[in-house]
Amino acid sequence: MQSQPKGKLRNKIFLMMALVSVMPILIAGFLSVYGITVSHRTDVASLEDALVDQKLGEIKNILGNIVKSLQANVITNRAPAIGETSRLLLKEVFTSGQALGLEEITLVGLDGKEQARLTVSQPEDVAASGLRDDSGAAWFSRVKAGTNYVSDEVDFSGDVPVITAADSARSQNGSINYFLIGKFSLGVAQAAIQNVALGKTGYLYLVDKNGKVIGSSINGPVPGADMKNTGIVTEVIQGNDFTGVEGQHRYKNFLGETVVASGQYLPDFHWGLLAEWPVQGADGADASVSGLIYNNLTVSIFVLVAVIAASILLATLIVRPVHALEKSTKLVAEGKFDERVNIKTGDELEELGTAFNKMIVGLKQLEELKNEFVFIAAHELRTPVGAMKGYLTLILEGLTGPITDKTKDFIQKVVDSNQRLIQLVNDLLEVSRSENGKLAIKVVPIDVAAPIRGVLVELQALADKAQVQMAYEPQSNLPKAMADADRLKEVMVNLIGNSIKYMGGSGKVTVSHEAQNENLITHIADTGLGISKEAQANLFEKFYRVASDKTKDIHGTGLGLFIVKEIIERMNGTIWVDSEEGKGSTFSFSLPIGR
Repeated sequence: MQSQPKGKLRNKIFLMMALVSVMPILIAGFLSVYGITVSHRTDVASLEDALVDQKLGEIKNILGNIVKSLQANVITNRAPAIGETSRLLLKEVFTSGQALGLEEITLVGLDGKEQARLTVSQPEDVAASGLRDDSGAAWFSRVKAGTNYVSDEVDFSGDVPVITAADSARSQNGSINYFLIGKFSLGVAQAAIQNVALGKTGYLYLVDKNGKVIGSSINGPVPGADMKNTGIVTEVIQGNDFTGVEGQHRYKNFLGETVVASGQYLPDFHWGLLAEWPVQGADGADASVSGLIYNNLTVSIFVLVAVIAASILLATLIVRPVHALEKSTKLVAEGKFDERVNIKTGDELEELGTAFNKMIVGLKQLEELKNEFVFIAAHELRTPVGAMKGYLTLILEGLTGPITDKTKDFIQKVVDSNQRLIQLVNDLLEVSRSENGKLAIKVVPIDVAAPIRGVLVELQALADKAQVQMAYEPQSNLPKAMADADRLKEVMVNLIGNSIKYMGGSGKVTVSHEAQNENLITHIADTGLGISKEAQANLFEKFYRVASDKTKDIHGTGLGLFIVKEIIERMNGTIWVDSEEGKGSTFSFSLPIGR
């Protein structure tokens, strides 16, 4: 069985070329895409940070103005009782503070009791019965100590979130006369971020210390929504800033979309301002970036495919001369010296091909000399060994006088050895004729049954002596085969004779035929010793004989099956064997069906 070409050299050359050429392309493409991606992420982070910084500054400014709006001075050096002047001052503060979202302002005395209150619904004054004692309020002790107060608690009970701010009203000498308490709507803060957008899908939102939304831009969560468990919200309101590419986070937002997020902390109020941009929108916001990545990948893939194709082509071109040399080497191994390799590469491979052709010429000359020597030697030996056989036969027949039985036995052994020598000479002559193209074969349509029956009759005595039964029952409609009748008999004598010799005792040899496609196949099956798989691979080579303990006493030249193969192939047929040790062998050969 011929081994299939493995193509390892071509694969190695291809892999080396791929490593040298493809890897830099892949690395360059990866670095290019990575650089574009990192640059784009940096741009996204910078855009988010800039927007958050800007809006954070505006919100801080708004909250600072809320505190300042309560800082009122009284033009007197004594703490007046609530009178018309104080009421006018309260109205003035209320009117000026409405632009900042002031919805309610209360004047509280130093004892913590409310003395007057103005609201959007009651801008003149609230009835005395509606006034409260605020001395226990959270803001009172802090403002009484001289520090202004802004609540970090946001009231979400109304339509718009509200915060409370408080400050003291002082006289010109710095003493506290009373306190001003204001409730401010955060609508102004909401408006600062309401119309802000990151691309088409990104948004900002402001949360209080509990993670509830104070206000957001388009596409963001609604005011009052609890965002504490979303992304980085909890970490931001705990005092952490997330800025730059390093601070960028990706997570699922309140709608389940993956977003790119950043955020900053408002330390005075424990609030947080966050920017979230859905990844799909952020990555597609810069069409030029997407285009660059697409073009880069397209070019890289195109170049990659081109380089791989070129590598395969070059590897094939490099290996092709090697395959040509391999093919010629196999022909030389089979004893065929007529074909030359044709390598035109202009390099060392061409020089190798030229040297190989010169070697073939030399081997052919040696082969011709060997064949000529074998032919001459065999031809010269044929006459003396024939003469020896004749004289020995005359002695055995008593024509030279009587001989003893012991002498007759010795002479018979010499006759047997002489017969083997004659067979060797004949085989050598046959091989020499075949290799020199002088093997005479005349192929015509013949009935193969007739020569096969003749062979069986010829070998019957040998079979009877070995206690071997021979069976042959050809079909009545057996087609003719293209063959030389005499050469076919020679093939059958060899194959059936081998089956009898290598039977290893009594057994049976069966000859049969089958028509398959355009060929007539002949099988010679025996129940003999069988042949190992290793021996089957070399069975049709010159001088090869199966060596085993069971066959060591069986004589032969090792040329019979080689000659059989040569004859079958010259009749345009093929021969093969199927055998298993201990179970016999089946030799089969095919010949074209005659028309």
